[in-house]
Amino acid sequence: MMNIHDKAHDLARSLQQSPEYQAFLTEKRKVEADSQAKKMVKDFLVKKLEIEYDAMAGKADDKAKLENLQRMFDVLSANATARDFLHAQMRFQQLMGDVYKIIGDSVAEGLDFLAKE
Repeated sequence: MMNIHDKAHDLARSLQQSPEYQAFLTEKRKVEADSQAKKMVKDFLVKKLEIEYDAMAGKADDKAKLENLQRMFDVLSANATARDFLHAQMRFQQLMGDVYKIIGDSVAEGLDFLAKE
């Protein structure tokens, strides 16, 4: 009988072989070979993370930051290499999010100990 670790390794292999991950790796190689696209993507992702951290910290939306991020995205979208990388990254992140949710939901009853009154 397979143990849980074996199944986890099977899941890892399945993720590595998934079309979403393979497309992400292909686009990652392309963006890494294009210094302009790479800089645009990195700058965009850093700004996006800053806004996400502010939101998690409970800070009010900074309209100027959001508008700047939208302008960065518009410019980035005009660069096919950068745009295709972000799309592939988002598709793979969605897949990973689905997997995390499935696993989390399956053990939610055991993980809610601190939430119970």
